[in-house]
Amino acid sequence: MTPFKSFAIAGIGSVGAPLAEELLKQRGAGKVREVVLLTRSLSQSSNNKTLERLASHGARIAEVDYASEESIIAALHGVTVVISTVSHMQLHVQPTLATAAKKAGVRLFVPSEYGDPTDVAETGVLKVKRDFHATLRELDLPYLLTFTGPLTDFILVPYFHIDFENGTATVGGDGNAANSFTYIPDLARFLAYVLTHLTPDQLYWKTLRIEGDRISFNEIFKQYTAKTGKKIAVSYQSLPELQAALKANPYDVASYLSSEWAQGGGLVGKSEELSNGLYPDWNPKKVIDVITQ
Repeated sequence: MTPFKSFAIAGIGSVGAPLAEELLKQRGAGKVREVVLLTRSLSQSSNNKTLERLASHGARIAEVDYASEESIIAALHGVTVVISTVSHMQLHVQPTLATAAKKAGVRLFVPSEYGDPTDVAETGVLKVKRDFHATLRELDLPYLLTFTGPLTDFILVPYFHIDFENGTATVGGDGNAANSFTYIPDLARFLAYVLTHLTPDQLYWKTLRIEGDRISFNEIFKQYTAKTGKKIAVSYQSLPELQAALKANPYDVASYLSSEWAQGGGLVGKSEELSNGLYPDWNPKKVIDVITQ
């Protein structure tokens, strides 16, 4: 079996765009035949400049209606792998996307994971992702799951109450639980590599567990202060406080994930379970190198 060569990406955002760039690099190296970028109406897209840039490097732009199987099937003509990088707010489009992909002859579906492991999730957005695995099994459409832990450059920002510029942070629990962290460009490089270098039988129904670093929030702040001389004023939210915040607002994703990380829920697995070795030259960045670059 030869590696896949035709890919479609749904969701050209913080993960999808870097992944498209890496697949287009593989196209330049002769490993990829086609990269298709699925998007809603270009007139309504907020990513037009990104799409134009990627198109100038060889990507094919396909406008789709995610509520229409026929629209998606037409866009997926000749595609063998669909990669979903939609945000947690758009996970509802994945079932229709997967059904259309199956009808279009797609052979592998990479659902939007790229975070904490979802294989044992019982609540929240992680449970929504886990439930979708069952949909893919019912369709008999092989999946490839990618667990990364918190995405370093997406999570260590003020939205998640971590503000290095102003020297403040709020984390869940006591801050001592270790979690896996992965830098988005490193995730993109890894996924593009395995999709274009491993054979289908090495990818079907498999789970990738990757990390660039395994570290606690307290250790991150300690390393940051040691390297920059800047102190971080850290506040801690107890699990009961986070649970109360979630009860008041079930859509409070920041509190939900903080609760997970407070308990080490971002660990992708035991060290011996890591998939890092599938890409021998990967060399992902440590958290400290990302936040001080």
